Amino acid sequence: MRVYEFAKKVDVASKELIQVLADAGYEVKNHMAVLTDNEIALLEKKYKKTTESRNQVEQQPFVPEPQEQEMQEVEVPEVAEVESPYKKKPPVEYTPGVEEIVLVPMTPGDFADRTVLPVQEVIVTLLKWGILAPKNRLLSEEIVERLAEHYQITVKRPEHQEKQEGKKDLFISETPEIQKRAPIIVVLGHVDHGKTTLLDYIRKTRVAAREKGGITQHLGAYSVQTKHGNIVFLDTPGHEAFTKIRTRGLKVADIAILVVALDDGVMPQTIEAIKIAKQMEVPIIVAMNKIDKADAQRIEILKRQLAQQDLLAEDWGGQIVCVPISAKTGQGVDELLEMIDLQSQIMELETDVSGPAKGYVLESKLEKGRGPVATVILQQGSLHIGDFFNSGQTSGKVTSLVDSYGKRLKEVLPGYPVQVAGFEALPQAGDSLIAGSKAEVKKAIQPTKHVVKMARGEKSINICIKADSNSSIEALEDAIRKLSKKIKHVDFHIVASGVGDISERDIMLASHTGSAIIGLHIKAEPNAQLLAQKEHVSIQLFDIIYKLLETLQETADKQKEVKMIDKKVGEAVIRKVFDIKKLGIIAGCYVREGIFVRTGKVVVWRGKYKIAEGPITSLQRDGKSVKEVHTGFECAFMAEGITDFEVDDRVECITSVPEK
Repeated sequence: MRVYEFAKKVDVASKELIQVLADAGYEVKNHMAVLTDNEIALLEKKYKKTTESRNQVEQQPFVPEPQEQEMQEVEVPEVAEVESPYKKKPPVEYTPGVEEIVLVPMTPGDFADRTVLPVQEVIVTLLKWGILAPKNRLLSEEIVERLAEHYQITVKRPEHQEKQEGKKDLFISETPEIQKRAPIIVVLGHVDHGKTTLLDYIRKTRVAAREKGGITQHLGAYSVQTKHGNIVFLDTPGHEAFTKIRTRGLKVADIAILVVALDDGVMPQTIEAIKIAKQMEVPIIVAMNKIDKADAQRIEILKRQLAQQDLLAEDWGGQIVCVPISAKTGQGVDELLEMIDLQSQIMELETDVSGPAKGYVLESKLEKGRGPVATVILQQGSLHIGDFFNSGQTSGKVTSLVDSYGKRLKEVLPGYPVQVAGFEALPQAGDSLIAGSKAEVKKAIQPTKHVVKMARGEKSINICIKADSNSSIEALEDAIRKLSKKIKHVDFHIVASGVGDISERDIMLASHTGSAIIGLHIKAEPNAQLLAQKEHVSIQLFDIIYKLLETLQETADKQKEVKMIDKKVGEAVIRKVFDIKKLGIIAGCYVREGIFVRTGKVVVWRGKYKIAEGPITSLQRDGKSVKEVHTGFECAFMAEGITDFEVDDRVECITSVPEK
């Protein structure tokens, strides 16, 4: 029996059972953990009254028991002494990497980052104190101070910091207002394994059909209302070029759904997604897709492949939840949502909705009529129309907020993806967005210099790239650099990159730098097209990234130097030698193998000794000049620098051919 099944049986929360087991000395990782006989005995003893009352509810009328009996304490020593595979190991001492931190509400993950301690160590320490806090749960100042004292770290009060530095920390809320928030789920997996189709079924839309080539090439963020509550999904592309986009999705996610097609199994990007999720310590739930096309044997094969990647399925004695689904028919999707809900309940996801907004830029692009816009997911605070904000190297004022369904909002709370307009310039994907006063956000900007770099060497090809979003630019730059390293003989040098349609300015830059322009998901303005013809600038536009990379590969292949090698193509024996005045020495021969060609050269052998070598200057058959002579025919030829022919000499014809 698993934790969540026992929790249903006694009608209590799974986290409460985990807490009871932790107090008794058992380490249970999550709600999907299989309970041992000792653990079940302990829990049944603890909740015996509840179990009996539920079993007798249909047979006897409900009679409330005295309050004194409900508060009985459980004696655990006998159970605790039994050796268990889940028993805690002796603690390891860790040394923090800092001596001082600012005392503000923060999550165990934030505390671990700021003190350079393993996040698992912080969580275990809290668990020993009877506090079940996953890495994303917000801790109060009192608990943070207690943690700092435990690790001998000096705490610094925010008000003291404000007096010393003379400025306000935009991340600090003086009166935190803690609320529960929706779980953020990132959907990962190999290309064409059904990630977007799964979200398509959950959202009841047709996102997958609108994607070029049937593959996702952007980071999609959707807020979905299900019968298990509101859930935020991040859809990531599976193509190998979009590694950084997948990493950004995991950075803000609470849970990762790994979609694996049963007919394909574990693929390269599946392995990459597993590695990144483990590095960021994000819990993984595996959705085994295309169950409508596979049999039970394929499920076992996939579980074996997952086990090789250190993901052991729950029914194999591990902790990984594997749910067979069909993204097309919806089979198993409700069970998958239930597993997400159970996992999020255990994590107790909370956030501070008071104070200035702090968020994370998932994607950014240019839109006609709105200018630079960014898909942002808030981590704390609330964002309103008219708020000033800073984001990386730019700032702005919120002019509009649009949710994932196109609805305009006046305010957005943490955990919900929203498209923000009002940026002065296009922000970079991965930048933080922090609200504050106009003076504060302007002061926080650090301008950067943009330098156009020219390619070096004859084998370099200059290109300018344009795309519809910063994430597309990022993926393109990484993919082109990898391609250059792979082909080696040609270096694709990115002179400049930018977001938006190709303009006249782009054409002039390409003309001055001798570059070609490559575009992804964009078009060229009419005036730019005319200028490109005048300046002889090549423009190539694509809707699918792998088609773009294939074209660059073909361009590189054309630039590759062809190495020529000498190859024997024919052999003849000399039958007669002619010495003709004003012409020179002519060798009459019989071709007994292969062909003799006029563009080749001959090597003369006498016995096993090489006599001479030189290019053919004339080749004739039946008194006429010919290009080649085949096996079984007689011919006559002259060779430059060779006059010492004798009858029965063996002559080889050599020609140059490309090396394979």
